[in-house]
Amino acid sequence: MQRLDWAINAFSTTVMTVCMTVATVTAFMNVVLRYLFGMSVPWAAVLTAYLFIWSALFGAAYGFKIGMHIGVTVVIQNLPAKLAKWMLTINLIIMIVFLSVLTWWGMQFIHFSINLQQIDIDLRIPFWTIYLCVPISMAIAVYQLLRKLYIVLTIPTSDFTYDAVMKEAA
Repeated sequence: MQRLDWAINAFSTTVMTVCMTVATVTAFMNVVLRYLFGMSVPWAAVLTAYLFIWSALFGAAYGFKIGMHIGVTVVIQNLPAKLAKWMLTINLIIMIVFLSVLTWWGMQFIHFSINLQQIDIDLRIPFWTIYLCVPISMAIAVYQLLRKLYIVLTIPTSDFTYDAVMKEAA
C-alpha cells in the first residue's frame, strides 16, 4: 500500500509541477514574443489555460492528502471525540460519493468526446485527452479520501483528533 501511495503522490506532484512549469514558460515566452518582437504563438494561450486546469485539478487531489482544503473544522475540533469522529466519517462519505460521481461523469464525458471526434483547433489534439484530467484527478481524490476514511474508522476514539486524521506531511 505504501508503494501505491508513493506512486500516486509522485504522479500527482509530477503532473502539477510539469503542467505549471510548462504553462508559465509558455505564457512568458508568448509575452516576450508579443512585446519585444510584435508576434505571438497562436496556441500559447490555449495551452497555458489547459495546463493550469490540469495543475489545479491535480493540486486539488493532492490537497486531500495533506489536508489543505478549506473546511469549517472549528465545529469538528470543538466536539467531543466520539461525535467529531462520527461527523468526520459522514463528511468523508459525502465527499467520496460526490467525487466518485465526478469521476464517473468525467469518464462518460470522455467517451462522449471520443465518439464526437472533437479536436482542439489550436493544438490539433483530441479534446478527450484534455478532459482526461477530470476522471484521473477525481479518482486520485477519492483514493485519498478513502485513506482518510480508513484512518477515521480504525483510530481509537481516545486518540482521535481532526489533525491526526486529516493533516499529513507533504
